[in-house]
Amino acid sequence: MSARTLPVRMPTRPTIEYQPALDGVRAVAVVAVLLFHGGVPGFEGGYLGVSVFFTLSGYLITSLLLQEHGGTGGIDLPGFYARRLRRLLPASTLCLSGVALLAAFTEVFDGVANLRTHLLGSLFQVANWVFLLGDGSYQDLLARTSGTVSPLEHFWSLAIEEQFYWVWPPFAALVLSRVPRWRGRMVVVGALTGAFALAAPVIAAVWGADAAYWATPARLSEILMGALLAVYLTGRPVPERIAPVAPLALGVLLVCIVLFPASGGPAYRGALPLVAVVSAALVMGLQAPGPLRRLLAVGGLVWIGRVSYGLYLFHWPVFVVLDADRVGVSGPALFTIRIVVTLVITVASYELLERPIRSGRRVAPGVTFSTAAMSTAAVFAIVMVSVPSGAGDYWNPDADLVEAASIEVSEAPLVAPLSAADPTRTGDGASDHAATNDGTVPADDPAAPLDPADDPAAAPVTSLDSTPAVVATPGTSPPTAAPPTTEPPIPELIRPVRIVVTGDSTAEALGTGLVQWAAANPDIAQVEVVSAPGCGFLRGGERRTGDTIAPIEGCDRWIDEFVYPTIRRAEPDVVVSMVSSWDIIDRRWDTEQLLTPLDADFRTRLVADYERLVDDAFDRGATRFAFVRHPIQDVYWLPAADAQEDPARHAVLYDTYDRLAASDERVDVVALDRWFSEQGLDRSEEARPDGIHLAPDAAASISAAYLGEALVRVALGLSVS
Repeated sequence: MSARTLPVRMPTRPTIEYQPALDGVRAVAVVAVLLFHGGVPGFEGGYLGVSVFFTLSGYLITSLLLQEHGGTGGIDLPGFYARRLRRLLPASTLCLSGVALLAAFTEVFDGVANLRTHLLGSLFQVANWVFLLGDGSYQDLLARTSGTVSPLEHFWSLAIEEQFYWVWPPFAALVLSRVPRWRGRMVVVGALTGAFALAAPVIAAVWGADAAYWATPARLSEILMGALLAVYLTGRPVPERIAPVAPLALGVLLVCIVLFPASGGPAYRGALPLVAVVSAALVMGLQAPGPLRRLLAVGGLVWIGRVSYGLYLFHWPVFVVLDADRVGVSGPALFTIRIVVTLVITVASYELLERPIRSGRRVAPGVTFSTAAMSTAAVFAIVMVSVPSGAGDYWNPDADLVEAASIEVSEAPLVAPLSAADPTRTGDGASDHAATNDGTVPADDPAAPLDPADDPAAAPVTSLDSTPAVVATPGTSPPTAAPPTTEPPIPELIRPVRIVVTGDSTAEALGTGLVQWAAANPDIAQVEVVSAPGCGFLRGGERRTGDTIAPIEGCDRWIDEFVYPTIRRAEPDVVVSMVSSWDIIDRRWDTEQLLTPLDADFRTRLVADYERLVDDAFDRGATRFAFVRHPIQDVYWLPAADAQEDPARHAVLYDTYDRLAASDERVDVVALDRWFSEQGLDRSEEARPDGIHLAPDAAASISAAYLGEALVRVALGLSVS
């Protein structure tokens, strides 16, 4: 019998008996996810509901395949995929089209970077890889701090499930046709399940928490556990004595949902296959009559289970759109509004779209496939035409500029040593022999700036004299030139100043301008940027990002793995540090209480970790250290100010800089925030297109007009205005 076609004499397809209690399991799983995403206390592990879905789905689909093969001797693969498309595609298409149209005609998703990529990844069922392998993970994390998250984050689980089911039916058909005995099938499926279960902690250890949660190989064992259970139960009666296993398993799952942390913990270390074992035990226990099976088969739970796909599909976009700022309420009232709206959309989709398509006149698979292709093409066209590609990390510098500005370690000193008889020696130890009588750099000086007409990055490039240039960002009025200062002049440089810029994505964006400035002025400076978007220098704990507690495990490693090795290699004259929001948002350590920078315990940890950063930088070869006071964000596309725009929080970080500078003469503070305000750039969309990150041209102009010279002065131990 062919594995691909059924005899035409078969009037109906063999199927499994409907079990209402399993819809009740779906209801429990989806409610756990809704409570988790709603930030309801006590449900921080509610994301385990997705794992329950995986295992239950693996059991049901494999049971159907086994039943079909046992009744007909083959598996109708076109029929399987046609049913899958009719079951899932209508609601998915509606959801993605709705998000695309909202993005096109409203501003609710304006703060979401790479929304078009997320839409396409969700449409083609590869969203988990888009988030994991692209910059989606960072962009989403960044968006959370800004108050805007991707409305399609939840599509990662749907993608994993669909990737599995593109492969599993033909594999199952092959195994069932070649391995006729029950014991052999158990060995094959059991070995496969065990291999992927063992792979999960390995993936977590090697590739990190994101891969442990999002990578398809790390999650396949949860679906396969259900498939293994289906193979085990095929043709085998379930004794009634197995019924007590169900409430025990459900109790364990509920304990895990309550105790598992929202970030970190077993789920992010490869322990989810163990959760799948418990889910499989629950399903197996429900095969025998018992009190729990009767409870889970009550009407309300069964109804929720039947529409659970729509509830899961629509809830997250609704939660993103209906945030506290837009609705005007928070807490239980906000959660209630979100749930009601989600239910209305879900019921409308189920009654008007999904059920008519699923239960209507049966059509040939070819018709289903062509209709699905046209629907997918239509959504693709809507996305490409109406959804912007997204700003993304628009500040990344050109590779050639990075190479031109890269640091070359030299044993030469920065400036020539001064003799006691040197007539140009100044009282503070600095030399002004490179300056002419009018305070400018001689034309034949190798450190002289480029002609303004040659390169915009070099044109108000620091002239290395006592009068800093000014910047005019496109779209803004030219600022008033700063008056001459009395700062000591910069001596002639023997070699370029070596500068390492480190921090979060705002430091990365600023570093792009410094790289462009250094490439245009190779005799003045060399610049390298080592950054971790989404990370700061405050270590440990968990931090609030939007409505959830976001994982930060990778942020604790980046300093040791990237910053310190770069400092050791580059031997910088000055290490430049800048962080905007990541170290001032709510965080907790060892307790359930979230702290803010205004709390004493938070400030104590902040100072200690920044002291550690400075000390470790000096221990690894840095000569001087500069903290750059960042301009406070102006996220104008949000409906209301977020904690990241609270001046009091930023003041705590600024105060930490000042304390460290006061305690160590090798540490300086560069008041970029003050200079930024003086130039009238605080609300310039041209300078900061997203209200957070500097545009490359603006960063280059700022580096040329102010920051470049300021950092050269820091490296030389001169005063900085």
